[in-house]
Amino acid sequence: MLETIKQAVAEAVADIISLLPDLLVAGLLLLAGWLLARFLRLLVVRLVDFLNRFLVGRFQTTRLEYFYINSPIKRLIGQVFYWATVLLFISLAVRVLNLAGSAVWVDRLVVYLPSLLAGGIIIIGGVVVGGFIRKLVAHTSAAANLSQPELLAQISQLAFVVIAFILGLDQIGIDVTFLAMLFGIVLAAILGGFALAFALGAKGLVENLIACQHLRQLVKPGETITVGSLKGRVLEFTATGVLLDADAGRTVVPARELMTRSFTIQVAEVDHGID
Repeated sequence: MLETIKQAVAEAVADIISLLPDLLVAGLLLLAGWLLARFLRLLVVRLVDFLNRFLVGRFQTTRLEYFYINSPIKRLIGQVFYWATVLLFISLAVRVLNLAGSAVWVDRLVVYLPSLLAGGIIIIGGVVVGGFIRKLVAHTSAAANLSQPELLAQISQLAFVVIAFILGLDQIGIDVTFLAMLFGIVLAAILGGFALAFALGAKGLVENLIACQHLRQLVKPGETITVGSLKGRVLEFTATGVLLDADAGRTVVPARELMTRSFTIQVAEVDHGID
């Protein structure tokens, strides 16, 4: 019994000794991978900082400044390169050790790693471009005096990021059919709601635009019109109404009000009633 135990211990020690070179090489690979991963993460962060300074210094007054990458995204990009490098060196270390059943796992990891990295880059790129889209939409909406420009900007950013996320998952190899269908339904509902709200909100504007075009054929600048208790000389037409020089001062009358009510045009002291 004692001899059997001694023999087993001796065989175990011999196996460990025979594995020492491989363990040493694997350990060195892990250490080198860890150091290289930290270096790449630092390098990527520094490159992003340089890009940010370049954009701010060179394109501060242009829309390219919107590509400024904030700190969370910058750290995320660095972490992607860090873990991709670590996983690569772990797979190399496992292959050096030649552990039972590790060959298939390592081969799958090596084959899968480029797709994983590409998917991560797509998602991160979508987040970066989504930030650019948010700033661009917010600036454009504010310049156009649209209501809630920040909400429109956030919705645009979210839609772009979700699309990039779905594309990234598909690149990684995850079935995104259900997510794509769900996103399409939600996006269609949101766009439909916006279209309905815009149509309802723009109803009066469209009516005034159309009425103003018809009114230009009936009334000329310089003529005097009377509508209800208001009387004034036509100074000019706006996009949606008429500017009158009335007794109370300059008055803007919506074109729809004139086209839906009876008014009188006075030309050379002659009144022409129009109903």
